[in-house]
Amino acid sequence: MVDYSKTYRAREPTSISVSVMKHVVVIALLLVAFVAVAFMVTPSHASMAVIKGTVYWYDQYGNLRPLAWAQVIASGNDGEPTRVSSTTDGTYMMWVTPGTYDLTASLDPGYTPVTQMVVVTPGAVATVDFQLQQSGEPIPEYPSIVQPIMLGVATLAAALILRRRRAASLWPR
Repeated sequence: MVDYSKTYRAREPTSISVSVMKHVVVIALLLVAFVAVAFMVTPSHASMAVIKGTVYWYDQYGNLRPLAWAQVIASGNDGEPTRVSSTTDGTYMMWVTPGTYDLTASLDPGYTPVTQMVVVTPGAVATVDFQLQQSGEPIPEYPSIVQPIMLGVATLAAALILRRRRAASLWPR
């Protein structure tokens, strides 16, 4: 029989393992303290209000459609305005402090801004929809000086692609 007590002896703690254990304990205590503080300092949304709605526009056929990426700005008496963008389905939502706000929806260039006033109370949800009209202002694509350069780059890229295809078709596979 083999005597394993002589082969595998329990090691006594060294200064390195004691130091590591001290660090682990300190990190664990800091983590517990951080989590405890995070649960004590929770924001109170009961004193806030929500303004939400949808931004629409009329297409060329007179149909009402949701407008994506429109800017909605809530300007109140408290100073800094709250800014949000509508999503791809035209909806927006913002948390604000209770009070009176001037809401402005816009999408520049191309649409005329619309402003509406709304009063929100604590814990309330106010729904404000906008219908923007096209302004007739053209949406700029490139400055006129850039257009010939872009045409030249596109022509060069097409020529290189065609040359590669022609060269690839000459080589046997």
